[in-house]
This record gives sequence, structure tokens and C-alpha cells, in this order.
Amino acid sequence: MSWWLFATFLVLLQATSYPPPYPRKGVTKLLENERVVVWDVSWPKGEPSLMHRHQFDMTGIFYWPGDRIITSLDGAKRSVSTKKGQILWLPKGVTHVEEGTSADSLRAVMIELKGDGPSGPIAQSIDAEAFSSGVSQLDNDRVTVSTYNRASSRTGRHFHRRDTVVVFTAKRAARAIFVRAGVVHDDERLAPEDNVTVFELK
Repeated sequence: MSWWLFATFLVLLQATSYPPPYPRKGVTKLLENERVVVWDVSWPKGEPSLMHRHQFDMTGIFYWPGDRIITSLDGAKRSVSTKKGQILWLPKGVTHVEEGTSADSLRAVMIELKGDGPSGPIAQSIDAEAFSSGVSQLDNDRVTVSTYNRASSRTGRHFHRRDTVVVFTAKRAARAIFVRAGVVHDDERLAPEDNVTVFELK
């Protein structure tokens, strides 16, 4: 076997040795299209996941606090306590086991970003103003994440420059919508208790 074939074999073996993180117990799919898979995730106490490998870059928001133990591929364990509102960025390839340790389970909305890099359109519109979000929480080459600020953000008719996942969370519940770049629409309908996080895809 040539060196190139052997190297290719090793890469393929590494990529297929472990299952993906989702679906699993405590996880519900909220939406999927050609750009993202969005999951509502909880970590039930005392129920470890399988050792799994994240096949996509992933972002998200923890919307209910809690604790878990993360076991890495080499067997090392670490305890993690996560606050409500914390934003996640996880590059693809991370391999680990997760186990909830809180009686009231940690909860999050996780967004798997398909593809290997920026690929989305940047839209313009003459029919409405661009959406303006609130405080920026994360900005890298795959996504810009902002918390929606009702006081400072534009209200009424608007469009999003990029494909966007809008996540609504309230206490222990979450939902998500996908808005195509350039689509003109009215404000997302918010319940008074909703917290809104905007994930603009690059």
C-alpha cells in the first residue's frame, strides 16, 4: 500500500471510529436544512453519552444552568459548571463522553454548522432595513452570535444579511427558526418571557 493510500485509510478510519454526538437520550432535533442541524440538548444526571466525535463545527447557547463531567479520549475527566446564557464554540473533531451531574439537567440549543467554511450569501434589500441585533457574544469565520436587545434593535419589517438561526428560550423550553438571507419579514413574534439569541451564518 502506498503512503498516500495508507494516510487516506487512517483519516477515514479516524473519521468513522466514533458515532456523532446526536441524536441521543435527552436530545430533540429542532430543525435541519443544507446549512445546519439545530438540537435541543439536555444532560440527564447519571446517564453518560457514548464516546462520540463532533463531525461539524458547533455553536450554541446554554439556556438552563447545570453541571456535567466530560471524559476525553485519553480517559481524563473534568467537572464543568455552566451558567445560563453561556455561548459555546466547539470545533469539529472533538471526541469525548459527557455525563450530567445536576438533578435539574443542564440544557442548551446546539447548532451544527455543515460544510467546512464560510459559504453563505450576503444579501441586500431596498424594501427594508437590515436586522440589527444587540450585544455581540461571538464572532469568528463561521458565525456571529448576538443577544437580541429589544431596546436597541430595529423593530418592524427587516431583512437578514446572512442566513440566520434565531433561537428563542424561556425557562426550560427552546425553539428555533431559520431565516434565509434577504428574506423580508416582520419582527419575530416574541413572548414576554422569551430570550432571543441570533446566529448569523457565514
